[in-house]
Amino acid sequence: MSESRGITPEEESGYTVVGVLKDGAGLNQAVSELREAGIGGENLTAILKREDPDEPEPFREGTRYIVIPDDSRGLGITIGFAAVFVVSGLLFAFTTPQIGAALFVFFIALAAILAAAAFTRVGVMPILIDVEAPANESAFWNDEFEGGKVLLFASTRGQRPLKPIWEVFERQGVYFDIVPKRMVPQPVNEAVLHWATAGGSERRVEEHPETVAEG
Repeated sequence: MSESRGITPEEESGYTVVGVLKDGAGLNQAVSELREAGIGGENLTAILKREDPDEPEPFREGTRYIVIPDDSRGLGITIGFAAVFVVSGLLFAFTTPQIGAALFVFFIALAAILAAAAFTRVGVMPILIDVEAPANESAFWNDEFEGGKVLLFASTRGQRPLKPIWEVFERQGVYFDIVPKRMVPQPVNEAVLHWATAGGSERRVEEHPETVAEG
């Protein structure tokens, strides 16, 4: 884990327990137990990947979760621009030989960068960077996320709620880290924020998050 369980910085800085869970019944059970332990609102956020980011998840009502699209949205546009740069480079190479070679190299380089970016999996890293999560832990969480796991963030203002949180993760037999900082993940890079409702989910946009439930 990133920090020992006896860590004692100023309580005002807060804490976040980040669990790495398998998708499925165990995740739903962990969310329900954390809610029963009093961890809810913006203090509890699940991050998962789905092909359809608007498909509701079977979480307990009031659960906050972020869905990262697992599809090729935006891929066609990026590849289109790369193709334009390749054609432009060839055009300049044949029509203006004096400067064509240099421009050809320039446009081909841009096309290569765009093509590489189009096929690079972004994962959950932009969200982790946004909350300024620890670098080493972020790399591991992102790798696990790309391997099909789900990240569950349980935050608190003080130390007292930490024990019931990690006890939930221990009962599930999952890996988790305790970070001495309160982190509230926000949707970035086309990720979608949902709050589970009795009828499915409510899609929301949060510009300036406020605490809904304190831990």
